Amino acid sequence: MISEMKRRITLQEQVRTPDGGGGFTVTWQNIATVPEVYAAIVPLSGAEQLRHHQLEASVTHRITLRYRSDVTTAMRIVHDTTVYHITAVIDQDGLGTSLEILATVKTP
Repeated sequence: MISEMKRRITLQEQVRTPDGGGGFTVTWQNIATVPEVYAAIVPLSGAEQLRHHQLEASVTHRITLRYRSDVTTAMRIVHDTTVYHITAVIDQDGLGTSLEILATVKTP
């Protein structure tokens, strides 16, 4: 499996900054500890649906990388120009060897 981890991805977390009017602005920044890692990315399924009179497509992917304890569903993954929204984080063998991340890519 390690030999299949050929894509360099960046892990990002959401940062909320007060906007001075009682709300906040959401931005994304690279996580502090080693944000760029190698991973394997495999598409699993795709779907299209009509939402608010617009066609919306989504594709589900499985992303595998070496185990990290700091990855959560509140984060996202960026590879080149594609943004993957994390929906699940699974310790594949329960031994802390590798992570399987399920993520979606949505296109307007």
